[in-house]
Amino acid sequence: MNRTILAYIAALLTMISGLSGCSKGANASDQASSSPVAAPSSTASATVSAPLTGSASVSTAPSGAETTASPAALSDIAGVNGEKEVTELAQLGVVDPTSGTFDPGAPIKRRDFIRWLVRANNALWSDTPTKLVKLADKTEASYFSDVSTSDPDFPYVQGMQDAGYAVGFPDKTFRPDQPLTREQMFAIKNVFDRGSVDSGLTSKIDYARNTVMPPWKDRQAISKTYVAAIATGSNGGSDSFGRVYGASSLFHPQMEVTRAQAAVLVSVEGDHVFYGGAQRTAAQALAASTPMP
Repeated sequence: MNRTILAYIAALLTMISGLSGCSKGANASDQASSSPVAAPSSTASATVSAPLTGSASVSTAPSGAETTASPAALSDIAGVNGEKEVTELAQLGVVDPTSGTFDPGAPIKRRDFIRWLVRANNALWSDTPTKLVKLADKTEASYFSDVSTSDPDFPYVQGMQDAGYAVGFPDKTFRPDQPLTREQMFAIKNVFDRGSVDSGLTSKIDYARNTVMPPWKDRQAISKTYVAAIATGSNGGSDSFGRVYGASSLFHPQMEVTRAQAAVLVSVEGDHVFYGGAQRTAAQALAASTPMP
């Protein structure tokens, strides 16, 4: 009996000793494994606390902001005369391109001006069907020998011609890739704003040039073809000219128009009523298209 008790006590002591060793081993293992985890944990914490940039920041914005269209981004128009107007027209999808580089100081081609003019008009007067220029389609024949029906700008050029606005030359050419000149631009735009040329001026060219027009020092150099159309504009054509070029004693009729200057002009569209005078601007069109909060 005593031997049995002694054997039992010995076995119990051995078991207790084994449990103590296991406990010490587990503690040592825990301590060893905790050190490597601490450093990555600290790094991860620093990474998460850093400000979010790029697309990641979108996830922190309200859901409504995520659906708002980004403004057009043109990298080469900062500080350029017409920056505001170019930006607004880009946001309306009028000018091209609407992102990247715009090349504001480059001469504008005649085809580009007509396309911008029609697009701007139809965007600014979008709620008034009678003010819109109807684009031509492939079922029509081209009035101009150098603008085929497959030309990407045929709908705009032919659309203006169909609407009764003279945008080409007497020989029925349009010369789409030629640079636009100042006298061409204001002759087209002034008549378009007013709806028609002043018939009283077409038969009195000298009166239109010397009395109706502002006293530009070089007004005698304006081609006879364009005199009545330019003078048809508000205040003899000075209002539209001044919006683009400011106060100037010279018209420079044959000087090429830059892309930025053309954008400034088409950013305001008249109502096509001879005695009307109402105008709409690209800024107004953008404001009208902004959803109410």
